Order: sequence, then C-alpha cells, then structure tokens
Amino acid sequence: PFDLDEYKAVVKLLVTFLEPDWVNPWQTKTAQRSTGSGAVIRRDADGGGLILTAAHVVANSTYIQVQLANSPDKVPARVVSVLHEVDLALVAVDEGLDGVDPVPLPQAKAVRLPKLREKVYVLGFPVGGNDLSITEGVVSRVEVQSYSHSHARALAVTVDAAINSGNSGGPVLSQSTGGLVGVAFQGYAGSSVENQGHMVPAPVIDRFLRGIDDDDDAEEKPPPNLPSLGVHLQLLQSPSLRKYLKMKDTDTGVMVTHVEHGSSAEGSLIPGDVLLEVDGVKLANDGSAVFLGQRLAMVAILQARYVGDVVPIRLLREGVEMTIDVTLKTLHQLVPRGQYDVRPPFVIVGGLLFQPLSLEYLQSWGGDLKDAPTHLVEQYYDGISGPDKKEVVVLSQVLSDEANIGFTFDSVGLDYVKSVNGSPVADMHRFVAAVKKSIKAGDEFIRLEVTRGNVPNIVVLETSKLKQADETIRDRYQI
Repeated sequence: PFDLDEYKAVVKLLVTFLEPDWVNPWQTKTAQRSTGSGAVIRRDADGGGLILTAAHVVANSTYIQVQLANSPDKVPARVVSVLHEVDLALVAVDEGLDGVDPVPLPQAKAVRLPKLREKVYVLGFPVGGNDLSITEGVVSRVEVQSYSHSHARALAVTVDAAINSGNSGGPVLSQSTGGLVGVAFQGYAGSSVENQGHMVPAPVIDRFLRGIDDDDDAEEKPPPNLPSLGVHLQLLQSPSLRKYLKMKDTDTGVMVTHVEHGSSAEGSLIPGDVLLEVDGVKLANDGSAVFLGQRLAMVAILQARYVGDVVPIRLLREGVEMTIDVTLKTLHQLVPRGQYDVRPPFVIVGGLLFQPLSLEYLQSWGGDLKDAPTHLVEQYYDGISGPDKKEVVVLSQVLSDEANIGFTFDSVGLDYVKSVNGSPVADMHRFVAAVKKSIKAGDEFIRLEVTRGNVPNIVVLETSKLKQADETIRDRYQI
C-alpha cells in the first residue's frame, strides 16, 4: 500500500556527537559519528522545515546533516527542541525540502493509541543504508515502560517489527490511514527477542509538539518536561488494609506512603492518603486506570498534562472523602539520570575532585551497575531527597599534590560529603559556597566530613596551600 516515491518525507540524519567524560569531567571522549532516521512534519515556502526524530539520535550532537532518500545531497541541520525523557526531538533545516510532502500528523481530536494487533509500518534507514526501508509489523503491547535513553517511565508501544540501528527516529505509520502513529525509539538487543521494538505513541508525540509549537517558534520555548506527583505509593490489594483505611466496598485506589520534598504533592498530600481519582480518572487497587482506551499505570494520566497545570485529586483521608487541587511540577531526583547535551559539573579543592553523583558517573563501572560502589548505588536506588539533601556530592578523585598528602583515593575516594566546617552540604552549590566562605573568612583549615555510610572520615586542607595547589594541578593535569 506504500509507494516509496511518496515517502520522501522520511530522511536520514548523519550526526557527529561528543560525549562528556563523567570520570574525568574536565574533558570529553573522542568525537563519534552515527546515523538515524526522521520524518519531515513541516515544510516552509523557502524549502526549510522541521523534522521529528528520536532524542538519542541527536543527543550530544556537535554537527548534524540531513539526507533525503536516494539523494546524494546533504544539508546542515540543528536541534530546536528536545525532550530526553520521552526520547523525542525536533530538528530544523533551512533548505533542501523542496517538493517534500510532510508526513501527515493526526488531528488533535484524532490522536489515539493504536489497537492491539493493528498493522503498522516502520520506515527508516537501518544499519546506515542510503535506501529507505519499510518493515511491516503489528502492535503487541501498550503500556508504561522504562525508556532506555532517559530511564524515565512513560507511555510506549511495543511492535513486532525490527527496529535496528539507524531506524531510530523514523516514523511508524498506520496501515489503515497512512498517518503517523509513533516514532521508533528502541529495540531489544540479543537473539532471544528478535524483530521486536518500541515506539513513542501519538499521544506523547502530540503533547511534545503542542507544548513547544503553539506559537510556531519552537526554538524560543523550553521543552515540555514531564510532570510528576512526587509521591511513593502502596498498592491496596489487601482487603484487610482497605478496611483499616476505612474504604467503602466500592472504593479502589492506592495509598501515599511518602511525599518528596519540593514535589507537586508537598503541602497537599500526606502519608496515609488514599488516592481514588486523578484528574477525573478512577484508580484501581493495583495503581492502574483506564485511560486513552487502555488500562495503564497512573503516571500516564499525569504525563498527558503539562507542568503548571492544576489537577484535581479525589482522595480518602482518615475515612473522609475530599478533593484537592494539585499544581504539577517536575520531579527532582536525588541522583540525576538521562543527562545529555550538558557538561558534568565539578570542582577541585586542593587536588580533591568533587562532583554530584549521577547515573552516568555510576555507569562508568558498567551499564548494569553491578560493579559500581555499593554505597553509591544505594543512593541511586533508595536515596530520598530533602531540604538538607538535594544532591549527593562525591569525592570522586584525588589528584596527588602537596596540599592533600596523606589523603589517598583508597582512604577517602568515593566518599560523599556530609559537611564543610560543620555546615551540612545539601548540594554542590552549598558545598562550593561553604568552601569559598571559609577561604574568604581567612580560616586556617577547611574541615570536610565525608562518609561511605554511617562512619565518617575527616579530611582537613590548609587554606594557605589551596591557591598554589589549584594552579599546579590545573597545569599538571591539563584542566
């Protein structure tokens, strides 16, 4: 049913990218090249336009070119908006799209999730080929999944169609309408799961495009980050627990067990609240809800909204039913993950290198984290942020110098900082501020309390040695 000549709107992206070095954060890794796919969704009168692709295709990019199918010509492109959480990006070109008809997008009222067993076609340029490839498949699953690019949980669709290297970012079209139903974003590695991949579904794409392009000026608007309630929840599948919470036989929902500091729910929800409905959608005892015609995890309801939206939540508090309006915010994570297009923050004090703990840093020991330091992995999985703990500041390296003699990597390396001269360290900003304050005040020593758990170590630096040490270390290590 598809004529290859009609799909000039599917393009190949050639990307040069430069990844930061999260272990030696003052430098970058070697520049690399990769390819991906995209779809023209808007063409301007002058031959320029916008291309929808996957965020991981253009992550950390330094130079991008776009090439049409069966064409030797390449035109430069630039990223105008990216939302790494759901692996979507918009790329703009100023020329080269003359005669290209954009891929049809569903109208707002027609945005939907595909049905199970619905036939779809994945279009793109797999394995770096120059000829457009079309692969047929069917929808096999619709659910909230973990995105491999961002490690965020969001709505996704599994398709029984090969999504190979180079296919990423390409459009997934409905066989029945020919319209866009998704963007290919990841496939399974390994022979045990063949010809299966995932796509970002139309409702998520529609939210992304509406969030940045309401005024036709995508480059001037921030990306529409995903909101979150910022609560920990317990399922209520125990009849005894539901009875204890004074729920009616007809009530279903989930219980709040913890409210994150600075979250949407702070000041509105409290531990013990039973959430019955979110934004008018009834919750089941397993935390799911019927939304967009499918039974999905509750997070899908919230992620259809934008940061700043006010969402009503019907709940039960000590047996009393009430409705509370919550203003949505993004989720602050104690240990950030899915960081791209940024340089790792760090500071060197007397040859000691400090940086915020991140998933990217932990993955320097391997992607599965099994060889990463246990006490830092525990902070990633179980650490909870609060007013006095917004980041985990790690002493990640000891660059040997006279200023730090006696403090070796084996003795204090990979400890995280608890205090500077007795002042608690909540994040990198407060850490740097405390060090500068001590130097400015003329203190003889800077006393750092660091730890790998409950037992602290004390690191003491002489402030009189710091200025010379910093100059020597920057020259010695080419920082």
